[in-house]
Amino acid sequence: MKQIITFTTLALLLVGCSEKKETVKEVVIPKVTVKKINSTVEKESLTYSGTIEADNTVSLGFSVPGRISKVYVQEGQKVNKGQLLATIDQTTYKNAFDIANAGLEQANDNFKRLNSLYQKGSLPERDFIAVKVAVAQANANKNLAAKNLADTKLYAPFSGMITAKMTEIGATAAPGVPAFTVMKTDKVYAKASITESEISKLKIGTDAKVEISSLNETFNGKVAIVNPSADAVTRTFNVKVRLDNKEDKLLPGMISNIKINTGNTVDVITVPSESIIRDANNILYVFVVKENKAIKKRVSLGSFKGNEVIVTKGLSIGDSVVIAGNKNLKDGQTVSL
Repeated sequence: MKQIITFTTLALLLVGCSEKKETVKEVVIPKVTVKKINSTVEKESLTYSGTIEADNTVSLGFSVPGRISKVYVQEGQKVNKGQLLATIDQTTYKNAFDIANAGLEQANDNFKRLNSLYQKGSLPERDFIAVKVAVAQANANKNLAAKNLADTKLYAPFSGMITAKMTEIGATAAPGVPAFTVMKTDKVYAKASITESEISKLKIGTDAKVEISSLNETFNGKVAIVNPSADAVTRTFNVKVRLDNKEDKLLPGMISNIKINTGNTVDVITVPSESIIRDANNILYVFVVKENKAIKKRVSLGSFKGNEVIVTKGLSIGDSVVIAGNKNLKDGQTVSL
């Protein structure tokens, strides 16, 4: 009986040892391909995100009061410089002009008559001066009446687009109350905010390229404005690139990507685009190999150059960047080359 128990125990131990051997897993070391990073000399270019804004936007209104009699344009309509936009009722102003004109004619007739007497010595000096003043006053009254009559018509000060119409036929116009907003669009600006460290690199007249992704087009322009005063909140400086817009493709508010060549040269680091990994939080990183370990490094990117992309932050010259076999790597994982 004792032998049977002994053999049974021994068999169980052997089975247990066999099961333990089966659970041992072989550790697989992933093989990767790396590229050692070197720098290259490139022309320095600065890239910014910006928005398109109009060259000039003004609010227009009548300088004399009255009731709107005609409106000739609508919101969104293109207008030319000097185009009539609206008029107010002219009856009162036409009557005032006629009265002022008649007053001037009367003053001139009176002056001619009394001037003849004055030349003969039959009119006192003070009376002659008074009649001259009356003519001047009548002339001023006519000029004012003529201006008021002319101001019953509102014209576009430049070619552009009506972006807002705040009046209708029958509405009351008053000085200082806007009736239209006109936006000048034949030239526009791409506006961006830059840091203190970069403002000294930009000069007025520098060539720039502005990409509008919504149009899938790139436009050539020049730096027109470099504001030397920083924003009090963001501590950034405004830069504007002026663009021709004769075809009215560029609309205020469009998102733009602005690239400005500074004329300087810089050392840049580039890596193959396949080495870049984007995680679920939209963070960009690469793996570098150091002492057979994959080290995760967060990077910031610049522009693309063919199949390569410029790394502006996160890598150093001499780093060995994983360019193949990086998809399932983990930070600190042992790798083989």
